[in-house]
Amino acid sequence: MFRNLNVLNLYTDRRAAVSVEFVLISLMLILFIVFLSDLMLRQATIGKLDRVSYSVAGVLRERIQLFDARETLNQQDVDLAARLAARMLKDMHSDIDLSRLQLTVEELHFADPLRLNDTRKQVKRYRSWHSGSAEQCKPPQPLNQLTQLTPRGSYGRWVPLYQVTVCLPNISWFTRLTSREQQTVLSSFAIVMLR
Repeated sequence: MFRNLNVLNLYTDRRAAVSVEFVLISLMLILFIVFLSDLMLRQATIGKLDRVSYSVAGVLRERIQLFDARETLNQQDVDLAARLAARMLKDMHSDIDLSRLQLTVEELHFADPLRLNDTRKQVKRYRSWHSGSAEQCKPPQPLNQLTQLTPRGSYGRWVPLYQVTVCLPNISWFTRLTSREQQTVLSSFAIVMLR
């Protein structure tokens, strides 16, 4: 009934080799599928954040028509933009958890040049606004370091810039398996100039 199995017999006996190989390959395939699923979900969420950040920035760029011809922002405008971003994300994906949605809006205004041929850009006002707990929601580069992006307008003044950064913490399956981090923060930003 019991056979004498030693190490040499276990090494050379090939009766269950296909089953063992199937289990090992199945584990590798399952990890690969989890990684691809997580990557697909992350990219889809980043795409949604890209659309939302560009749309909110587009609303802010139309300040003359939508916000009583005010070029400068206030906290109420940023909170309204955050509600708009949450509504847009909810419309795109109804199951998304928006309780930790964060929004950072930066504005950059320049002093009017004294002469038409004056090419110096002098920052008159730089302000960063936050909605939500935005300590993690930071743009890749602050707007006051991107003054070279502004063009000169038709009246000879430098056009104001706005930058909108939308961040959403995301639970990653693959990150849970491979590291100690429980959450990653997905973000997207858009820079627009005032019309």
